[in-house]
Amino acid sequence: MKKVCVIIFTLCCILNAKASNNWLTSFEEAQKIALATDKLILVDFWATWCGPCKKMDSESWSKEEVKQLMANYVPVKIDIDNNRGLAQKYDVKGIPFIFIMDGNGKVLYKQMSYKTKNEVIKLLNTYAINTAFLNKDLINFYTKENFATSFRVACKYNDFSVFLEDKIRYDFLNLSSQYFNISKKKLKKEDLKNKEAFLQKIELFEIQEKLTINKPDKAIKMLNKINDSKVDKMNLYFYCRLNYLAFKLKKNVDKAAVWHNKLNEVERKKADMFLKSI
Repeated sequence: MKKVCVIIFTLCCILNAKASNNWLTSFEEAQKIALATDKLILVDFWATWCGPCKKMDSESWSKEEVKQLMANYVPVKIDIDNNRGLAQKYDVKGIPFIFIMDGNGKVLYKQMSYKTKNEVIKLLNTYAINTAFLNKDLINFYTKENFATSFRVACKYNDFSVFLEDKIRYDFLNLSSQYFNISKKKLKKEDLKNKEAFLQKIELFEIQEKLTINKPDKAIKMLNKINDSKVDKMNLYFYCRLNYLAFKLKKNVDKAAVWHNKLNEVERKKADMFLKSI
């Protein structure tokens, strides 16, 4: 709670200081505001000598319709001459280069090119997503990057992608993968029980990703590589559900029914264990 209050306090200070300017110039400030307001970050990498950048300022960013949509984001302009390290981190080799990121600076969208007003409007409409559904998890990752915090954010993004339109679903799944990659690296270094079970769960989320983008054949192929007897207890329900969904998407009624029965069996066992514990 103390950390959240600090972020909100910082937000108030920044908003007071920047009230007369649509754009922030500090990436760190933009991150804190994004985390406190449940918004994504809109990043414009530019330079004072860049002709197309100036053209975008006058013909796109300054237009009232665009400014209204920018209210859904935390906009920040990054001068690549004054922020070479940040430009290098995000592999900015040309400008204008537009990014959309979450509050932790993980990339959801990027494209290097001049954009017309209509192109900017289309872009801002497409990614106008409120991130309140994982506010606490994003802040926890920001304040302490470890296996648990990265794993939780990855799972949330993966699950959330199911409810998104096809045109941005893959981008959010890619965002989930970025956090899963971090969690796998952290898991190797941390002294944690059930490491293999967590690695298996990440593998199952990767299979769920294939189902989310409607590739049941690929999902089934991946599931077939997993030995049923090696599925950890904490992953058993997830494993059965993925098999059921995969065959359901394939319209294989018989196999879907088999896995549906296994799902029910796992649920019954969970209920029996609960009854025995009380």
